[in-house]
Formats: sequence, C-alpha cells, structure tokens
Amino acid sequence: MMSIEELFSLPSNTPFRDAFSYWSANQGPSDNTVIGSGSEGDGGIIATLGYSFFPKERNITLSPPTKRIAAACINTPLTVRKHDYILTAEGTKDRRSGLLWHTLDATDKRAKYTFDQADEMCENLTLHGRNWRLPTLEELYGIVDYSRFRPTVEMKYFGPMMHRYYWTSDSLNDAEGYVVGFKLGSVATVSKKEEAYARCVSDSDD
Repeated sequence: MMSIEELFSLPSNTPFRDAFSYWSANQGPSDNTVIGSGSEGDGGIIATLGYSFFPKERNITLSPPTKRIAAACINTPLTVRKHDYILTAEGTKDRRSGLLWHTLDATDKRAKYTFDQADEMCENLTLHGRNWRLPTLEELYGIVDYSRFRPTVEMKYFGPMMHRYYWTSDSLNDAEGYVVGFKLGSVATVSKKEEAYARCVSDSDD
C-alpha cells in the first residue's frame, strides 16, 4: 500500500472512486491510544490506528485497522519523507523549501483563532522585519513527522506544539478551511468560525 504522504501528494485528477476512503501503509503505535470519531477527538481506546485518505476532501483520518475501506497499491519501494531543518535567530528554517517558521514562543502558543483571525494575526506579525502569513495546507502538512507521536512533529525544531488543530490558508469552500492536527498527524476541514491554533511562515525571499 502507498504511504499516507504518497496518497496525499497525488494530483487532484487521480481517478479515485467517488466518496471512497483509502487505507495507507501507515499505522499508529500499538498502545492505549485515545481516539474518537474525528481525527483528533477523544473517545474510545483502541490498540492500533490506521491512517486513511479521503480524496474528495483531502482529509487524513484514523480508524481501527479492522475497518473495511478501499486501498491504493504501488509497485515501487516505500518512500519516507525527509526533513532538513536548522534553528536560526529568526525561527526554524526549512532548508528544502526555504520557508522560515516563527518560533513557538514569539506569539501566545495557547491562543486560538477563527480562520480570519489567524490570517490577520500572521499578516500583522512584525518579527525580524519580515513578511509573515499562514502556511498553505501542503506547507503545514509538510512538517508532520510520523516517526513521532503526540505531537507528530520534531520538537527540537518546532517546540511542543499543541496537539490539536492548526489553521492553513487553504479552504474547501467559503465556509470551511483546512487544518492540520499534530496529535496524530491528521488533515481535516472545519468551519472557519471555529477556533484553532496558528503557526506562521515567511518566504525565503523576504
């Protein structure tokens, strides 16, 4: 089966079955993981989590691996996403993309925002004389690291990020925006009127 990163990176015109979800090769650890009906919810306790992709809305969710859904196969070796970060005085630099992420303590890491408030917060940042913005879905999902858990991000470079959802700049429609969850490494869409966390980026040419 394809990895969840490989499924997520497929182009939008990939001929998936409409309204189908697809299992990936990724699984969570076999422990007493707490998970509910949503990607980052709290509900029952199951031993192992399977990561699946819902192409119609580009959601990544987690379910008991005994659930019967579709699968997508590939005939090449499994690829693992590699990261290359460096800590600087201005923030965490991604040497692959050139993006600079603002340090976790540069803003109130526990503050939550609606979609518009998060966008405004990043646009109004004046750190280090740079221009800041909300990351795109691909950019924010790009720092998810499935070799880590709770949070699924390398804390050496990004700090102890909150386990719940963070806003991206991308929208499913006028009412819903994309978020990335760092407890389990999920992608979901929520109402833009709901509140979530925010982490800002600055482009390499700033």
